[in-house]
Amino acid sequence: MPFVKKIEFEKDMYQHAAGLGKSFSQFAEDYIVEKGNDPTEYHGLSNYEVAMKKRQYRAEGKVAPLTAFEMMLEQEGIRAFGQSTDTVEKFFQSSGASVLFPEFIANRVYAGALMASIVSQLTAVTTVISGLDFRKLYLEDTEPDRQTAKGNRAGEFPETQIKVGKQNVALDKYGRTLVWDYEAVYNMPINVYGTMLQRVGAQIGIDESDDLIYTLINGDGNSNGLESAQTATTATTATIVKKDIISFAAALPAPYQLTKFVGKKAYMIEFWNTLSNMTNPAAQWGEVGIPLPMGIVWDRSVVTADRFFGVDTNYAIGYFTNDAVLMTEADRIITKQQVRTVVSKRSAFDIIDQDAIGCLDIEH
Repeated sequence: MPFVKKIEFEKDMYQHAAGLGKSFSQFAEDYIVEKGNDPTEYHGLSNYEVAMKKRQYRAEGKVAPLTAFEMMLEQEGIRAFGQSTDTVEKFFQSSGASVLFPEFIANRVYAGALMASIVSQLTAVTTVISGLDFRKLYLEDTEPDRQTAKGNRAGEFPETQIKVGKQNVALDKYGRTLVWDYEAVYNMPINVYGTMLQRVGAQIGIDESDDLIYTLINGDGNSNGLESAQTATTATTATIVKKDIISFAAALPAPYQLTKFVGKKAYMIEFWNTLSNMTNPAAQWGEVGIPLPMGIVWDRSVVTADRFFGVDTNYAIGYFTNDAVLMTEADRIITKQQVRTVVSKRSAFDIIDQDAIGCLDIEH
């Protein structure tokens, strides 16, 4: 939908957004309403929620409505997405259009991070915060402690303690310094330039995913990583047979169920090869009540070559994030010909319940 009232852009909008603890895109959603326009479907959503909503539209074969930022681009006559786009020069043909260029950079870097990351597949909850660290909450109990009790009207029930972690969990900062030269890119199609920016973002997503796996194994600083009691071992070293997969699936105590896991490609192939000897394994396992966990190849050094690491995705680990790609010196991108700017994203992981983490040791 077009703007009912035209929006004027100023470069200090980025400072206003940062002062409110918002990304430019989130600020834009509020700003267009403040200026007399109707809110978009994404008003009030986090950047991640916006991305997921757009993804759902595409999965249903529908055209996603425009965000406020995309409507701003449309107002300035800039075609920035799709197969046929303008060149980067278009961003600098008016003062209003140039204000939108830093957010285009952040938008494409953020998109790349989401595309490469496996964080959303493994985490139980995502929490958007504006601070640099947080105090985590966790349940302190063992299997006997989780039992409820029958009682009469005057009876007391056993306690489950919700505690605050002994150590604050700090958000890590993932970033790169971009050197942006107007003369080098002004004739480049915007979608080509955007693809390069997405590759920068992809590495952020990969590095965040590495940190997630490291946290599963080692904990978040509160002595709460993978427990040896929940590590299954294969019957034969360096070999995966059907019973090993069943042992892995049953590694977690009740009421947890191993739903997803990561592993190096070589042993993931062995895992899949074992399953291929069965006819419709997911349905067969389901008939007897055994959950078949979904494997994700993660061929990175953080994954020990001879182990699978899995989680119950409902309970194991949480994700704290600023939910945006931040940039230094956005105003210089608008006004200067050559800029060195840092693009970064902050996030951290906390173990919600270490009983929801399991492992299969293949070369024990």
